[in-house]
Amino acid sequence: MSIKDIRRNYIIEIAIKLFLKESMADIKIKDIAYKAGIGEATFYRYFPNRTSLIVACATHLQEDIARKYFVFDENESGYEMLHRFYYRFYEIYNSHPELYKYLSEFDAYCTRLAHKPLEQYSENFLFFQEAYIKAYKEGVEDGSVREIKNVDDFYFASTHALLSLCKKLAFEGDIVKQDMIVDKTKEVQILVEVCLHYIKK
Repeated sequence: MSIKDIRRNYIIEIAIKLFLKESMADIKIKDIAYKAGIGEATFYRYFPNRTSLIVACATHLQEDIARKYFVFDENESGYEMLHRFYYRFYEIYNSHPELYKYLSEFDAYCTRLAHKPLEQYSENFLFFQEAYIKAYKEGVEDGSVREIKNVDDFYFASTHALLSLCKKLAFEGDIVKQDMIVDKTKEVQILVEVCLHYIKK
């Protein structure tokens, strides 16, 4: 890794800390440069604009989450791996809801972009899908998971539902009185269990 890459990664890590702590919209380039101990002009040596930094931060977080949460023990049954896969959503929500808040803000930010420079970010999602499909195939083979007509459809439907719920709960907070009386982590757990109940043989 070159010195430039090390410095670039340092700026990304500083920006991520700021984005997770405060609203993305409130963080300016001057704030990131100040925290990183560099001038604004130096910032532009590593990132051509604010958007490129924001996408780099999302990609870095995505890769970090994949390494920390979505690598499984291949000695487990397919269902056990899928159980871990789905419960990772719950675990992340329970311990780091700010990650889902950031994802919600990132999604909203991207919808406003005329050009969406998300090639690497999009490509990285294949890691999660491939891990899921591998566990599913293991489960069908070992008899712990039932066969699904279109497993890709189920993967997208179930993970989108979980992501959407986690982002909504983390980002919106309490809006109506019903929000104040429900256990939000229990909501996520219930949806996880619904997915697992459907897929278990």
